[in-house]
Amino acid sequence: MYKYIVMLFLACLLAVPTFGNGSEKSKNLFVIVTTDDPITQLMSMVLATQTMKKGATVNILLCGEAGSLAVKNSPEILLKPNDKSPQMLLKNLIQNGVNVELCPPYLPNKEKNTSDLIAGVSVAKPSMVADKLLHENTKILSY
Repeated sequence: MYKYIVMLFLACLLAVPTFGNGSEKSKNLFVIVTTDDPITQLMSMVLATQTMKKGATVNILLCGEAGSLAVKNSPEILLKPNDKSPQMLLKNLIQNGVNVELCPPYLPNKEKNTSDLIAGVSVAKPSMVADKLLHENTKILSY
């Protein structure tokens, strides 16, 4: 009898979802990037990439100086050890279906318009961003 109770207990433990092993039904990561520091920008893209690869839905919001990551022909800094730029990783995330949005005040205050943005980036709608932020299974990272 004891053996069956232990087996039932172990089966229940295995059925409990956790964020780290990919078994949770709905995982969301919302990454907000505002920094102009390319190393921090790169790390935010690395963590977004790894989280996406583990099955989470990833959304990225670029605000402030980080908005330049979404602008065509922005200067790129290749960083060691892989000689990648934050823009390279951002474009890869977009190609893999990650939603990337730009804070609405960015374009008019930088005298840019939507045609200046790289493919796959849109201007955020604050009410929709708020809905994503408030989703109970959303983790928020801010850089």
